[in-house]
Amino acid sequence: MLACALFVSCKKENEGGGASGGGGYVPPKEWTVMGTVKDTEGHPLAGIVVSDGISCVQTDASGVYQLPADLSKKDKDGNDRYVFVSTPSGYTAYTSAGQAVFWEWLRNHKTKKGSDGKYRGVDFTLTKIAQADQDRFTILIFADPQPRAKNAGAVENYAFHSLDICQDMYDDMKEYAATLTGRPVYGICLGDIVHQNTSLLSNYRNGMATTGITHYNVIGNHDQGHAKGMTDDTSCQAYESYMGPANYSFNLGGLHFLMLDNMMVQAGEYSDECATGLTDEIWQFVQSDLAFVSRDTPLMVCAHSPMCRKMDGQDRNGSHLAEMRALFSQYPRAYVWAGHTHSSFNYVDKSNPKIESHTLGRVTGALWTNEYLSENGTPRGYVVFDYDKSKGAGKEISWKFKPTFIQKAEYSGVSGTYNYAYRDWDYDASGKAVLHANRGGGALTDKYQMQVFAPGTYAANDKTVYVNIFLWDELWGTPMFYFNGSSSGSTMTRMTASNFPQLRYSYSDWDISAAYAAKYSFLKEKWYDDDGKDPSNKMRNCASVFRYKINTTEDHGNGVVKVKDRFGVEHTASLTW
Repeated sequence: MLACALFVSCKKENEGGGASGGGGYVPPKEWTVMGTVKDTEGHPLAGIVVSDGISCVQTDASGVYQLPADLSKKDKDGNDRYVFVSTPSGYTAYTSAGQAVFWEWLRNHKTKKGSDGKYRGVDFTLTKIAQADQDRFTILIFADPQPRAKNAGAVENYAFHSLDICQDMYDDMKEYAATLTGRPVYGICLGDIVHQNTSLLSNYRNGMATTGITHYNVIGNHDQGHAKGMTDDTSCQAYESYMGPANYSFNLGGLHFLMLDNMMVQAGEYSDECATGLTDEIWQFVQSDLAFVSRDTPLMVCAHSPMCRKMDGQDRNGSHLAEMRALFSQYPRAYVWAGHTHSSFNYVDKSNPKIESHTLGRVTGALWTNEYLSENGTPRGYVVFDYDKSKGAGKEISWKFKPTFIQKAEYSGVSGTYNYAYRDWDYDASGKAVLHANRGGGALTDKYQMQVFAPGTYAANDKTVYVNIFLWDELWGTPMFYFNGSSSGSTMTRMTASNFPQLRYSYSDWDISAAYAAKYSFLKEKWYDDDGKDPSNKMRNCASVFRYKINTTEDHGNGVVKVKDRFGVEHTASLTW
């Protein structure tokens, strides 16, 4: 892994526009690719958007499109690149290994390229789906699987082992999706599908194929080619050869999905040391795509790096990001999903409540350990996003956290003392999580939305109840603490300072000093942040922790924490001390 610290996805990830943005890209004016879009019965489909990832056009009444595709863009073998269809609600493209395939490689249509350099007859066929499958569906949204190959080097031998962890993820998704009956189930990966090894993208596709869900993906900085001197285009070529376009859109139900590469290659740097922003060409695509999207349509925007608000509370700067947010604010709601930080963070901009930021922790656990938690204490897992039109306008969307309850691959990088003092569950012989009796017992399920810590958890004299609410944002209620069955609760206070060692339970469940003996000293440095301080003493990137200081009459007993999520569902967790 290149220049990465424990709590950051990429050390040189920055804000600027760099050489890749600000140049005023001008697309071709004349059409270069034409064809038709029809259904499986041969009926022409009008008003379907077709694009090359930069410019967008619609089909006419005869289902014909004429696209000014930029033929200077090439695939990894130097061929003309691709065109794709933005699949409309009510239709689907075909799938391969579970992945939606909505594009056509122009290299497969060489015989249709005329002497004038234009392609004719690059056609698409879409399959109509049942209306019920558009009115109700579920999406499993996840980020940063980021595996490395086994036995690829010392770090991989002792720390990553993520191929096993990814297998846990596939098994978990397969089992969970099977319970979601009466609706289609999709998946969206928010990038860093692999780590500097695009050959592992085939492993990912094969693994996702076993889940039985149709998946879409965005590119992360570590999915790009790992070399110096690459451009934003060339760094995507290997990824696109496996996964298709890096920028595209599609529609499900009443939602428009905009899938973006917001990792900008910086001149003179390794191509995966990126800035967050949009190149001129990608900004051109965003504007061209949304020109065909009704202003009453909610947006689902998926990219690798957060584009609206950083975890320090500041707006995200970067090439075209302010313009992008201004455009999104013209829609009733823009849900902007990202990964990259390896920590969960959700933010609703009160000054512009139409735009929401939802950042997911690493689905395969904390970097360097692939343990049961991501780096801010959120368990390994993913978001379950539900769309149900029958609930009515404004209520059709909801989501919740789903912890990964299958963990056959325990961390086994080094030998050490594993006491798991803060984990709420153990694993049975089949590798499935079973909650401790004081957490209610039974399987770890999607009912587990928060973790509570009794007074004295961190120090004998710390008379404080803490709760980490994994997906909390400003539209949730404030958690309340109820002592010894009291009907009147006490308001808990949200923590924003760094005086709570909340991350400690992520890393001190086993003895780091014992585990990292002298032969593993090359790894021990990874446990420290760039400033050389032990990260277990920090509350970095955690915005979802609340506390209640107990008084002298409450110094022993039991209590319950209750909180209502933004969808009106009440969640509870009990504790005894």
